Amino acid sequence: MFSRKTNDLLFEFFDEERRAFFRVKPSSKKPITVSIGRNRYKVKDIGAGGMSIYRSVEDKGLERGKKYPFKITLPLINEVISGTFRIVDISDRAYHCIFVNLGIEKREKVHLFVLERQKEELRAKRTS
Repeated sequence: MFSRKTNDLLFEFFDEERRAFFRVKPSSKKPITVSIGRNRYKVKDIGAGGMSIYRSVEDKGLERGKKYPFKITLPLINEVISGTFRIVDISDRAYHCIFVNLGIEKREKVHLFVLERQKEELRAKRTS
């Protein structure tokens, strides 16, 4: 008459699809660039856990698995963040990076930027 409830999964997330922090794309009016040594790259998206940065197909400068020091200025909150990131994946158009030991204070600054950017996007949608 009654059947036992099974523990079937509704969703399954693979490791590469898991992301603990929400990311936003920078505004086209206020793009973000990241300095890595002498090189500068345009940020594709950013969140408190990491970022993706654009690369050209012929760019072979950064390597998967390696750590790099970086410096970035976050518009909207006018904060400079410096630290280290590790490249976890490389696609045709971007380096996909996670922050390494960023620290709570710096991570919170990135969180604040994400929130301010979301507010900016909502305001833009209301006026269009």
